[in-house]
Amino acid sequence: MSLPVQPSPTILLPELPPKTLVGIDLITFTSTAKFHGIRDLPSGWHFLYTGTTESFSLRSGAWFYIGDINTIGYRYNESALVPHKVKNDQNNGPEIYIWKWSSDTESLTSLKDDSDADCQEAMRHKANLSAIWQSGGLFRYRSRVSKSMVANAEAAKDGEPAQLEYDEESEESGRKDWRRLTDRISPEILTRMIGNPNYDVDGHPRWMVTSASTANRDADHIPGLDPQKVGEDGVPETTGEQEREFGFLPIDLKHTWREGAIGRERTEAAQDRSWALGDLMDRFSRYKHPYTGEIVSDQELGEAHVLGELQFTFLMVLTMMNYSCLQQWKRLLELVLTSRAAIVDKEGFMSEFVALLLRQLKRCDDVEGGLFEMDGDDGGAFLRDLLKKFRRFVYQAVEEDKASLVQKELAKLESWVKGEYDWELTHETIVKRGMIQLEDGEEVEIDMDDNDEDEETGEYAPMIVDSEEATL
Repeated sequence: MSLPVQPSPTILLPELPPKTLVGIDLITFTSTAKFHGIRDLPSGWHFLYTGTTESFSLRSGAWFYIGDINTIGYRYNESALVPHKVKNDQNNGPEIYIWKWSSDTESLTSLKDDSDADCQEAMRHKANLSAIWQSGGLFRYRSRVSKSMVANAEAAKDGEPAQLEYDEESEESGRKDWRRLTDRISPEILTRMIGNPNYDVDGHPRWMVTSASTANRDADHIPGLDPQKVGEDGVPETTGEQEREFGFLPIDLKHTWREGAIGRERTEAAQDRSWALGDLMDRFSRYKHPYTGEIVSDQELGEAHVLGELQFTFLMVLTMMNYSCLQQWKRLLELVLTSRAAIVDKEGFMSEFVALLLRQLKRCDDVEGGLFEMDGDDGGAFLRDLLKKFRRFVYQAVEEDKASLVQKELAKLESWVKGEYDWELTHETIVKRGMIQLEDGEEVEIDMDDNDEDEETGEYAPMIVDSEEATL
């Protein structure tokens, strides 16, 4: 007689149509008729999403947490906590999520605790969990797909879930990568960016995102067309382009100085955006103390908002190909990598930022068509130019015996982009001017325009303006 199955943290996906694109964290696969969900979910953050096709279709997904989510961010702010609606899964068994397919919105929706019908349906699915498990209808969680797993999946019979091989060493490495890509995300950060979560029958929160979600600054507004209404699940009432608005960090790269700044102070703040970075962190570092009620400032909280948003936006590009998240990811990169004084003043933050950027770049090929090609970035020219300037700033600080932590992480990044993209970040090795020979033998002198800003030439050259004209 076989021993009864002891379920682990599981997400059930009843009524999911076959051949639906399913993604969980860093892997994707196509569902089969006998696929009913994913088991053995490890603790921590997860992002599950679906699409009706592998490409050119609206993708919908949601963030959720396995484990005690009420402890995340607790030392910061009681308002950052998810309301204590989550039942004690330790006493009631493993965490079981049930997301049912909605043919109306072509997305997954959670069963509600305020619906008797949903509560009864949830009890029925849980009661049948062991039978589904034993029948092989649950996909074992994987953090990455190896070549052997792909071959095994392709050899699987139609209508049966593929039995994917388990490589312990590769699996642990993949899980470590995912944890490092999400370790700064918190309920507070998700709520700020996406809005309040919705809850299932057991009080588990989830934050909904779609590939069409956007920030207002990145949206194309057409006069006469109102934004589409969004339902309680964060899913549009009818499929379309407009979704709930992202609440990103307010970054204005054209105004990076304090109010009232004039002259040299304003010029320096435009070239070194450290003041703007520090001001942004300060605004999001304040919270109400849960016991005393006083307003407290914690610099680490401000740093966490920047790092957490960098993680979120990158992963939404990676999984959902979300255009607005790509734009915010680039704005964050430009703000931080042009903050010269922060290399020394915020050395810990800057070194963590560079390390995170390297981990993200190692996953860029996961984006369909390539991350840099998605926005017409000409092979990553935008980031390459930023890194060249940032490297020069770092090594100028190193000459003063400062910023050693940043230098260490930058060396790893520089080595990787050199081997992967053949990017040369050493500014001195770049020829700025020179002679080239044309096909007819004529020699002409060329000048690289992208050095104008550094050398204050061309359109960046200083101008002498008459003070009387300037006041007109």
